[in-house]
Amino acid sequence: MMPLPESVKKLIEAKTLANVPTLMPDGSPQVTPTWVDHDGDIVLINTFEGSQKHRNAVRNPKIALDLLDPAQPL
Repeated sequence: MMPLPESVKKLIEAKTLANVPTLMPDGSPQVTPTWVDHDGDIVLINTFEGSQKHRNAVRNPKIALDLLDPAQPL
């Protein structure tokens, strides 16, 4: 596993809302805006067991994380 960059840790610690794309069984994307946190280099994603996001991540753990820096929105 690669270390989580400090810049990403700082964004997460600033309570930045994240978009978390996962893949549906048919391969189509499912994107959920959610809160994230980190424990060292591990990103913790706010979800609950049984949610679509959770089921997708269990089936295919290859997910993405999109954080938008509120100080530089675009």
